Amino acid sequence: MTGFALGLCLEFLPPTLHSETTTGVHGLTSPLSSGPPAVPVAHSPKSLTVLILGDSLSLCGFGKSLDKRFRNDSLVKSTFTYMACGTVPVSWLKQKPFANAKTFCGLWSIESVPGAAKPKEFLDTYGNKEGYRPKPHLVPKLEDLLSTIHPDILVMQTGNNIFSLFRDGKTVLPARHGPILKALVAPFISEALKAPSLRKIYWVASPTSGRVSKEVQDFVVAQVRSLSTAAITVIDSRQLVTYPYHHMAADREHFFGAEMDQWAENVFHIITKDLASGPLSAPKSATDASNGQTEPLNPNDSETHDLLSVNGTLVFKSKPLRIEQLLPYQESLVAYIYDVREVLQGEYKEKQILVMHPAHIGLTSQPLEKYEIGKSYELHLRELERTLWATVKSEDDSSRIDLAPYIQIEDEAKFPNQNH
Repeated sequence: MTGFALGLCLEFLPPTLHSETTTGVHGLTSPLSSGPPAVPVAHSPKSLTVLILGDSLSLCGFGKSLDKRFRNDSLVKSTFTYMACGTVPVSWLKQKPFANAKTFCGLWSIESVPGAAKPKEFLDTYGNKEGYRPKPHLVPKLEDLLSTIHPDILVMQTGNNIFSLFRDGKTVLPARHGPILKALVAPFISEALKAPSLRKIYWVASPTSGRVSKEVQDFVVAQVRSLSTAAITVIDSRQLVTYPYHHMAADREHFFGAEMDQWAENVFHIITKDLASGPLSAPKSATDASNGQTEPLNPNDSETHDLLSVNGTLVFKSKPLRIEQLLPYQESLVAYIYDVREVLQGEYKEKQILVMHPAHIGLTSQPLEKYEIGKSYELHLRELERTLWATVKSEDDSSRIDLAPYIQIEDEAKFPNQNH
């Protein structure tokens, strides 16, 4: 295997799955079991429908491995798995601005077919051949999946792309990051809890990421738990697979191989143990998830109250990510610092302003050489955290974590989803 292939999760398919070591939701045998077997719950054979959603970590092997375990279980009637690279929870919803959200770095679906021995699969990811780039694909929508599949169980694997909110990878600003996380997570939970068929949600938080601190991951898990209801079990994956990983990408968080299989096995064990502990019941109201009353990330274009225009002198430029650090994603941002000479529109009290510029779009380097240290520019800006760019990978070595990030209006419109 080449280093190039390693970085792209090209060989993300897990090794042979030892499905004979697990018997599923009966919870009778498992390689992780200790003590006497769990008392089986009176579920009918082939009675459960499972829906699994995941991001790029699922594409690297977790999704396929977990899918196979449910699919081989005697109590599961059907399993539907959808994995979309570069997604956050709200990417799966029809709400604006995510209604037409696309994945540009890989989509994989595995769907049960009535009467068929094998599932139907669609696979367009890195891995088809070296250097191959997936086509853009619409992210499947939770509303459609719930209404057509009618799942009893939803497994949501997500989180790595949320870490991009923490620009230095270690500093947590609860007053800033808390509301943003709520806007990314609560609408998904609220929508899921509307489904009359859904009985239990398992939220699989990320295993250890080498690009953010423990404090960042602690904060994200705590925020998700604070938004959850009794119908939701949050699984902290950091205890389920050991970091550093043996087969790890350059970004220090994507990995593949036997450890993906181990992670999926451990998650499956937690779910089967939970299901064996009592009967499934209808979920409660989503009041704890604010009933979806969360402020959208991107306000209506007709609203101008959040626009800011300044005349600023460029004084600092971070270096963009290298391609090998970016893959399998295709977009990135880089941080620039400007001295504020004059506020032309809106309100801004700091002497300096941090502006995030697109460094890569579709893996194509952007013309940043036009921005020169010492020169002044008129900048028309919006808060980055209110745009679709908020969870894109970025490089910021300015040490100005105290400054809220902005993006130019003209650059906001360059986000790929805006053009399709």
